[in-house]
Amino acid sequence: MLKNLSRRGLFALAPSGLLLPRRLLAAPAAPGARKFLFIYAYGGWDTTMVFTPMFDKPLVDTEPDATTATVNGVTFVDSPQRPAVRQFFERWGDRACVVNGIEVRSVTHERCQRILLTGSAESGKDDWAAIMAGVSTEDLLLPHLVVSGPSFTTEFSSRVVRIGDNGQLNLLLDGTALRQSSTPVVSPNPDTETLADAFVRDRLATFSATAGAGRAATFAERYRDALGDVEALKDLASSLDLDPDAGGCSRDIASDAASALDAFELGIARCAITRHDGWCSVGWDTHVNNTFQVMHYEELFGFLSEIMADLETRTSATGGRLRDEVTIVVLSEMGRHPQLNLGAGRDHWTFTSCMLLGAGVRGGQSIGMLDSNALGLAVDLATGELDDGGEALVPGHLGATLLHLADIDPAEWVTQGAPILGALET
Repeated sequence: MLKNLSRRGLFALAPSGLLLPRRLLAAPAAPGARKFLFIYAYGGWDTTMVFTPMFDKPLVDTEPDATTATVNGVTFVDSPQRPAVRQFFERWGDRACVVNGIEVRSVTHERCQRILLTGSAESGKDDWAAIMAGVSTEDLLLPHLVVSGPSFTTEFSSRVVRIGDNGQLNLLLDGTALRQSSTPVVSPNPDTETLADAFVRDRLATFSATAGAGRAATFAERYRDALGDVEALKDLASSLDLDPDAGGCSRDIASDAASALDAFELGIARCAITRHDGWCSVGWDTHVNNTFQVMHYEELFGFLSEIMADLETRTSATGGRLRDEVTIVVLSEMGRHPQLNLGAGRDHWTFTSCMLLGAGVRGGQSIGMLDSNALGLAVDLATGELDDGGEALVPGHLGATLLHLADIDPAEWVTQGAPILGALET
């Protein structure tokens, strides 16, 4: 039973409308297939508050009450104002790998997002999640589930399913969306709707038989697939409450993640992403009053602890432990400047960090670091150790690492960067 998918409505947006991949449960993911949950901190986080201790760097403004700590092999900034961070690493640090010093080479949000998630500033590139979902051979209902957050896709657009924050699918399925539209429409009764569906299927079968080759045949096939998926989704939704949860002043990303884990548990999705907008959704873009980052990190790590605990309880569609199949990627498109500005905030910085959790990750370590000027240091990709003869990390290294985890050859999709093998289990 899909326990928590009801927490957010599912609304697939494609050029032709509601377009979903074929067959709901006909072909679950292959046994042990890796799944990926992206948690995106939108706006640019201050890595010096958690991931990159910089207390010995005179050019960096640091917190007076914070210290460097190492717990379960992970080195981080420990502060009494952020107890959830220490608690997280005490419980889950052995499954966490922090990667520091990733240069995104831009200071604008949309461009940084695109670079971080695709490895390129060019449009027309698919992001890492879309690629992993797109090349999957499984016939999944929700290949890449975008609960919220950025998504860049061209080749694999039909493999990306976007969720509405306000329960749009539930409103569509029960007819509320029609009645609440600017031009209200009365939904048909169930008997009439069944007859209408049968009529459309019959006309579609006739059209498919006479369409011949080319665009008409392709359109008929996709329309037939979409119709079957909508009917399958209606069958699923009939046993679920698809109304979204009230999120309070912050987006409940633990609830969002639970919806993604439900889809993973059923074997109907390979990737998912949700966005964290910070405490009370004020955003991570703290050009003024950088202390908001304190509350953002405290809330984020509290959510991460909930998500990891939830994952521990899940069973894979194959009967094994879901925790052995899911890799969680926590990231933000940029960092913050090492020095405070006149508004006690921090401006954009081109170096960021990410954290890998769970399946396939060699936990209990921090890889990479920033130098005295807050620039990324080179890393030996094989070991993860700092090495002047190694490589400066860019988003392509992250993408290649994820694709490698997904059993996809990174060389086919990444133009700059190879897998950070030191971050992965052997």
